[in-house]
Amino acid sequence: MPRSVANSPRRWPKRLVLSTVIIIVAMIGTGVAWVSNTEPLTRGSAGFAITDPSARAHVRNVSAMGVTGSVQTITVKPGMRFRYRFSLRNDGPVPVTIADVGDGAGVGVSRTVVAARPDLSAGGGPARGFEPFEPFALAAGAEAGLEMLVEVSTDVCIGGRGAFESWYSEPVTFAVAGITRHVDVSTGTEIRLLGTRATAC
Repeated sequence: MPRSVANSPRRWPKRLVLSTVIIIVAMIGTGVAWVSNTEPLTRGSAGFAITDPSARAHVRNVSAMGVTGSVQTITVKPGMRFRYRFSLRNDGPVPVTIADVGDGAGVGVSRTVVAARPDLSAGGGPARGFEPFEPFALAAGAEAGLEMLVEVSTDVCIGGRGAFESWYSEPVTFAVAGITRHVDVSTGTEIRLLGTRATAC
């Protein structure tokens, strides 16, 4: 005797649950892939000239072939220390946490973040309000200022007259949605250290 429709097993709830699980897993996978590959941090709009008197930097503004910024040149001395600042922007749609900046213990020349202004839009000029660095949240569309300490070792090897060492970006460690990322961010300024007889290899 054939079963009635009323007595037939109802399979559609199981299929619905399975479809829902598949969709959720796909959404999670897409979200994780996006977080793992997104690079929301870019160069900020504020630029800073090196004012540290120990550096005596020569500043040259550059604007050519769609590139704008500056070159700050310093005659390097073994054992010297100086500070410089730059800004960065969160161009992503969600907040991020800035955890660390700089190369730490570099060879010959090291760069370490020592101060920050987590919100450049908060009152006063962009050069004010810097405080000792601690990890901070950077909202979507917001900009922050960072202050770096550059330390030159006593046995630095850059070369003699005419030789130089330079950089125009800083490695930034940040977290988004609990996932830690690392990215090099353009500072908008090239720091150029000129060699002397004292730094010849």
